[in-house]
Amino acid sequence: MLAGVVTVGVLLAASGWNVSMDAQTRARDEPTVDGRARLGELDLRANLGVSTSGPDGAAALNYLSSVLLTEAISGPADVGNATQQGARLELKTRLAPATRLTSRTSFDLGLTDFSPLSAQATRPVVGQLPPQRFVRTLGVDTMLDMTHDFSRRLHVTLVAAVQRSGGVGHEAVSVLPFQVRTQATASLAWAADRTNAVTIRWSGSHSRFSIDATSVLTGMEASWTSRASPRTTLDAGAGLVFVHSSRTEVESEAVYGAGAAGLAWSIPVAPQRALRTAFHLRLVPGIDQFTALAVQTIGADAAAEFTQGALRFGLTGSGTRIISGVSDGADQLHFEARSSWTAHSWSLEGGIGAARTNQLAFAGWAVQALVGLRWTASGWF
Repeated sequence: MLAGVVTVGVLLAASGWNVSMDAQTRARDEPTVDGRARLGELDLRANLGVSTSGPDGAAALNYLSSVLLTEAISGPADVGNATQQGARLELKTRLAPATRLTSRTSFDLGLTDFSPLSAQATRPVVGQLPPQRFVRTLGVDTMLDMTHDFSRRLHVTLVAAVQRSGGVGHEAVSVLPFQVRTQATASLAWAADRTNAVTIRWSGSHSRFSIDATSVLTGMEASWTSRASPRTTLDAGAGLVFVHSSRTEVESEAVYGAGAAGLAWSIPVAPQRALRTAFHLRLVPGIDQFTALAVQTIGADAAAEFTQGALRFGLTGSGTRIISGVSDGADQLHFEARSSWTAHSWSLEGGIGAARTNQLAFAGWAVQALVGLRWTASGWF
């Protein structure tokens, strides 16, 4: 407690500040259990941060707040106001010339949107979606990260983390169980030359669920990254993951394969123009939060972005499918096209998106169009 008060005091005493505000209006057409609904939404977000840095360390504190106002235009819809509050604290220090220590702590409380078109970046579940769009959740995550450089080419990273995620309150927990997870990872990265790097990573975690279940996940993975040319980057990885789950005197064990492969390519069209593309495939084992049993997901995502000065145009697409486990066959597709124009502290954006899933609460296609305005500013105290 005292360390937290001292940290905030140091930040406010000698620091810089940054603030951003986003307003986005959306028109959405989506499936519901009883048919289809058309909605109008206003999404308001704010981020206020302070930071300080020195030769041997840095600190940053951010407060985030969001309000989603929803109005039904036609059809049965889950409408109302959804608010969410969050905070992020990051501390960095240099223990020795070649050793760095980083601490990150985050907190999120409020209604989380689980619809396939949700703009929220992180979701506290793996596998199935909950049977309703909005669920009150609480997420607390604290992590300690130590990196040591043995040489300019060889680095080791050790990470320890504790996380609480899922529903909060009796009603929300009955819809979305919560879990408390402890996790550790160790990775060794070696830059073989200027274009090739290899990383070996071990990870382990223990999760306890509110449904009186536990799971243990351990895995080893090797990955390779190559800069095939100044504009092309290739990456690939493979590994094995062991999962042990127990619930109501029933235990299960399984070994799954994990892997990834990707390509990123950039083209400087002109001094003020650039085209960037990327494509990735992933095979990811995980734990389904509704049952604490193992699931394996295969996914692909692609992106293309064209920039010309202050203008930016982007296309993204992604798809995932659970290929084994309790929710085998659950899938989701997502496509989006966006454009933005930035001038000084202001940014104007517009876009269209579409998503499809076969999970019952959201089964079918959902589409939306959006217009947004963003303002950012920064300075020093």
